[in-house]
Amino acid sequence: MVMGGSAIQLLAVTLVCLSISPGHLAHGAGLQDDPVSGDAVSYLDGSWTARHEAAGPSSGCDYLPNTDYNNGEVVHGSATANSPEQCCTLCGGKPGCVAGVYHRQHCWFKTASDITKPMSEPNRTACKVIRKPAMPAIELRNANVPGDLITDLEMAGHIGDPLYELNFKNATLWAYGVWNYTKSVSLTEEDVNRVKAYSETGSDMLLVFDGIKMGANIYLNGKLLGTANDQFLRYHFSLGQAMAAENGLLLDVGDNSLVVSFDESIDTGGRFMACTGGWDWAPYTTTFEASTGSATFTRGIWKSVYLVTINGGGAAIEHVVPQIFYTGEYPTEALQPQKHSDFKVDVIVKFYVPQASEGTLSVKGEWGASVKKQISLPAGSAVSQTVTLTATAENISLWWPAGLGKQPLYTISVSYAPSSTGQRNAVPVATERRVGFRYVALVTGNDTDPEYVKKAATSQTTGSMGMFFRVNGVPIFNRGANMIPMEELEGRFNVEAYARLVQSAVDGNMNMLRVWGGGIFLPNVWYDECDRLGIMVYHDMQYAQQGHSPKNTPTQDAELRHQVRRLSHHPSIAIWDGCNECRVKMGTPTGIYATFVMTVVAEEDKSRAIWPSCPAIGWTAGVHALDSLPSGNTLVTPDNGQTIETHGPYQHGGGFPSVNGANGPAPFPSNIPITVSQTTTGFAAQNVFASEFGCSVFSSFESMSPTLSPDHWGVHAGMKPDNCSGGFHSRCQGNNPMSERNYACDNIIEVYFGTDDKLDDVGEAIFKQQLYHCVLGQALEIKNNIETRRSKNEFGIIVWQFNEIWPTGGWGSIEYGTPRPGQVIGGRWKPLHHFYQQSIFTDVTVACGGDGLCYVKNDIAKPFSGSVLIKAVAFATAQVTDIHIESLSLSSGPGVTHWIQTNFSGVSGADQVIVAFITSALDNKVVCENVIPLTEPKNMKLLKSDAKVSVGKENADGSVDVHIDVEHVAMYVTVTTLAAGRFSSNCILVMPQGTTVQFLPFGTLDLSQLRSSIRVEDVSVYM
Repeated sequence: MVMGGSAIQLLAVTLVCLSISPGHLAHGAGLQDDPVSGDAVSYLDGSWTARHEAAGPSSGCDYLPNTDYNNGEVVHGSATANSPEQCCTLCGGKPGCVAGVYHRQHCWFKTASDITKPMSEPNRTACKVIRKPAMPAIELRNANVPGDLITDLEMAGHIGDPLYELNFKNATLWAYGVWNYTKSVSLTEEDVNRVKAYSETGSDMLLVFDGIKMGANIYLNGKLLGTANDQFLRYHFSLGQAMAAENGLLLDVGDNSLVVSFDESIDTGGRFMACTGGWDWAPYTTTFEASTGSATFTRGIWKSVYLVTINGGGAAIEHVVPQIFYTGEYPTEALQPQKHSDFKVDVIVKFYVPQASEGTLSVKGEWGASVKKQISLPAGSAVSQTVTLTATAENISLWWPAGLGKQPLYTISVSYAPSSTGQRNAVPVATERRVGFRYVALVTGNDTDPEYVKKAATSQTTGSMGMFFRVNGVPIFNRGANMIPMEELEGRFNVEAYARLVQSAVDGNMNMLRVWGGGIFLPNVWYDECDRLGIMVYHDMQYAQQGHSPKNTPTQDAELRHQVRRLSHHPSIAIWDGCNECRVKMGTPTGIYATFVMTVVAEEDKSRAIWPSCPAIGWTAGVHALDSLPSGNTLVTPDNGQTIETHGPYQHGGGFPSVNGANGPAPFPSNIPITVSQTTTGFAAQNVFASEFGCSVFSSFESMSPTLSPDHWGVHAGMKPDNCSGGFHSRCQGNNPMSERNYACDNIIEVYFGTDDKLDDVGEAIFKQQLYHCVLGQALEIKNNIETRRSKNEFGIIVWQFNEIWPTGGWGSIEYGTPRPGQVIGGRWKPLHHFYQQSIFTDVTVACGGDGLCYVKNDIAKPFSGSVLIKAVAFATAQVTDIHIESLSLSSGPGVTHWIQTNFSGVSGADQVIVAFITSALDNKVVCENVIPLTEPKNMKLLKSDAKVSVGKENADGSVDVHIDVEHVAMYVTVTTLAAGRFSSNCILVMPQGTTVQFLPFGTLDLSQLRSSIRVEDVSVYM
């Protein structure tokens, strides 16, 4: 901490109210990767011992802008640095250096004598090293694997919640020196003899690490097995090879000492989660990797560790990689059950083979196809064999995105049985993967034109008409959001939270999530749930800039191949792309994404569309133009072209000095009411795919308050603002915790609710008001944005972002979802997510501009019949006036728009609100209900609603009725609770007769917590 006193004492204070339970540790089958499969697999997960051997010489810097020391004298050396923080790290590791001076990627080292001669120099930053004495050794006897160091320190009571106040900025314990994680590995005499017989019989044991974050050396009985320096790469070590080597490994019957030694001096080259240590929605730390200048935070063995036994003459299965190809003609109509062409299933099996082996490879599909094949395997790793199966229409059902059909999954079982002749103790090894049958095409031309289809069938240049996906011949309107990691601290990973998050996407009418390239390749449970629920996945490789760009190295090559092999069986993954916002251009530094990154991906998975980056303008060579699947030829991108995919705009929060956003006033147009104009929509017209845009936002009081002292319950924390400067990621001098919560929300509050929120005040009541206005302001901004977009010809609307990584001024529609104090498992829905569900992400939607021009849009590949009703509701009298009613008969979408010119001339936005309904003729149910304001809430003449809420008993289906009573028309009525779950409707218009919604629990219902913590807000409460 920056404040005075012992760091350990200050951090420990928070333990009284912010403890965590063992149930929150990163364990569970859904968090484990599919293991290397051998004759036996023995997990070493669970309790390890972690010991801090020594602290480093420095703990950060004080940064002084526009400052140099002894300018013109460079007697202590210099180095290249990418940031002041990296300059600080370089100086801290150099004896005699007490300050670095950073300017334009130069870092000059200054001595104690130099800093006695300070001088003003524009655009230079002096980085004065803060040196502290070495910390005493610390031993954690119950460190967790999988997990991370910071979570282990908190669990052991050495620190408090690292996300509380400014604790994340104190790196004294976790960032410096060497941390050794140790485990006693018990081996039997048979185990040891098996390893000894490696050269003679080919028996072996593999020590496998599915994931290690940050640089570490791995030792067994004091023998260095190797170094891990890539968070996303699985490492395995042959104990047989290690024993057979000169001065080889010695193993004991009984206990053997396994040590993973984390050392900050090991260069990872940026191959760890890019948002570690800060992004504009993640906490900014004070520690950096010296080689790249990339921010760092925790470290640890974040995935499983296990031993794989391989008997003599056998082999282990490293990966099973099913690649599924549709064999029919390119479809522009829905494939029909039982009538479509076959699918070809190439099952690629990757083996680890200690010594050459012969045997039978058996592959069986759950749909009835099977093959047995006699094979000979040479010694080595990633030894490949391919078996082809056929899946006919009669034997399978198609996998569909959410809203279009079911998601049947089929098991592929793989086994290898070594031949008995000449083999000792050889037994079959087996594993399986789940797959789905679908044909996904990334379409960039007008494929409704037969001439284009004919020409594109032989072309390798993608089109410029637009960008959308077809699945099984059906065009898709993709709506969804960008998925960031759920956690900075891998030890907090929770299986149920990941599963619940995907369910919330489906319940919010989403059908696509993008895995953003500055995070992680996610745990298995997340992809499994996307498969099960029909969420399409747009998947970046894990490259972002800021020290996390690619290099064509054996390690990164292995990382890419491992992850594609690991994940390619998931039918939910629709597309691979190279990176986040890297604009791939041949002959420039970003050309490596085509020549290396996506080339490797295309070699490993020929069954999926590939894309240069997100966003991109396409390919000029290397893919099939019709569907963007790899052709096998060299990948080439154009220098320029038509914009078919966009990022932005972004509405940044501002108005208060913070690490992100504008310090001063940052007004923006409210876009209320929206402006729409009739335009041509459909696939035959130019279109676009928006894969990022957003508006920053805080979270609810329930989520934010547990990470702040009650003295700081206010959007300005009730204290002097920090002095923040430095651009997009500012460095803030001071101790204001809200300055470190990423974006402020002053401008968003003021645009929609005015300047009466007393933003400098603190306390529970005022903080609730401020946060209600903030989250509702974001919801209105994005709602208006999407309604405007849906009036146009956009076939992808993917919002930045989906979830939050901590309670902050982030961008998500779902709050921080780790089961910590105040949080809901998987994440509490913000108002925006309810808006997705109610109107803006419905298949058929309606919206209106201020001039009365309205549209109904059918964005699902089915005809729609029903009606639209548009009416005005008076705030003062609750009088309802019908404005327009009309029967609807819309052809199959997406992109089918029906325009309606109504008359709003008699409607006053201050006194009335427009409400539009779409009702289906199929079941007479309302499929879209849109509350359409004609002015900002600050201008509405609302009477005090006196809203009250009452909780009923548990219903037979597990839900609970919640009744909302109001005296007058109430706008944006929002119910909040600490209980884990969501409400069937929320942030709604409630008429004086009241309404009943249902509370839908996430897991086991806690009725007493629901009743004791439920509260209700609406706009009138705070007027």
